[in-house]
Amino acid sequence: MSSIASARLPRRLRARLAGEGGFTLVELLMTMLILLIVIASLASVLVSATHTEVDANNRFQAQEQARTGFEQLRRELHCASSVTQTNGTSLTAGTAYNAIAATLPSSCFTSGGVTLYVTWCTSASTLTTGDYALYRVTSTSSPYATCSSAGKVKRADYLQTSTPFCLPSTATACGGVFKPSTSLPLLHVTMPVNLHGPSSTIGSFDVVDDIALRNGVHT
Repeated sequence: MSSIASARLPRRLRARLAGEGGFTLVELLMTMLILLIVIASLASVLVSATHTEVDANNRFQAQEQARTGFEQLRRELHCASSVTQTNGTSLTAGTAYNAIAATLPSSCFTSGGVTLYVTWCTSASTLTTGDYALYRVTSTSSPYATCSSAGKVKRADYLQTSTPFCLPSTATACGGVFKPSTSLPLLHVTMPVNLHGPSSTIGSFDVVDDIALRNGVHT
């Protein structure tokens, strides 16, 4: 019966059944190799995109941290009744400092209703060797705290300078900036931020401003 059924099959169908064959081992290996190359290329693109996204997010966070810290510094210096070195002596025009001490009267919104002594200072970064971090130290009793004092709070990191503070005068510049003759005293603040370390030439972000010391005296 099987031979009768076979005889009834169309000649073309019998020819196709007789001619069917599988893949050779070489063909299978070549196919797998091509797939492996395609997958490896896609994985490389995905990893690169992930690294780029992480780097961009970290740079944004560092820049945003610097801007936030800078804004708080600006508000406090605008309100401060005095801005000096951490030993209490006046700032010298044209000299760059790694720390300044500000006295905030009780009327300042950040003082909490009491006279508050605030030190802004830089110290070596704990994240990247060669970088610096900006700290804020407060006290209600000690007017001249330093970055080695207890209770300091980090406000920015990845700074490329240890001396961001400078007081320009009409005759002595800070970063190319002179104080106008009719202006209140200015504090020139420069905070270059770079997530990739001091030797990097890309990805630098500069926070720079001249902060008027509103309670200072015209000179």
